[in-house]
Amino acid sequence: MKPIALLPILCLLPSLAFAATSDTKQAYIDTTFAAMDTNKDGRVDKIEYTKYQQSRFNEQAESIDAAFKEMDKDGDGKISKAEAQIVPEIAKYFDALDTDHDGSLSLAEMQQAMVAAQTADAVKK
Repeated sequence: MKPIALLPILCLLPSLAFAATSDTKQAYIDTTFAAMDTNKDGRVDKIEYTKYQQSRFNEQAESIDAAFKEMDKDGDGKISKAEAQIVPEIAKYFDALDTDHDGSLSLAEMQQAMVAAQTADAVKK
């Protein structure tokens, strides 16, 4: 899978959470819990949760970095509105992601969006 295909994580759309069936949601919960419960005692302690979240964050950060480089066609270290068109979700939320309002997205802005999306996702669950 191309890294750019992973960018929609930045824009975790609330509607996607509600689109899944309850069976799909339960399977996701079960799989996630099993991944967190590394000592398989049926509970997730703070250390297990922290390790899981850090691992998840690291994987997503690597994907964001790779996708950013792929989107930055002119290699100037910024994503223009034209370059953002490659990923419809990024193009749709471009203005909101452009927190310094300079007309382009920096890697830092993309990373901030990922952290914000993760935080919002964790609060929903």
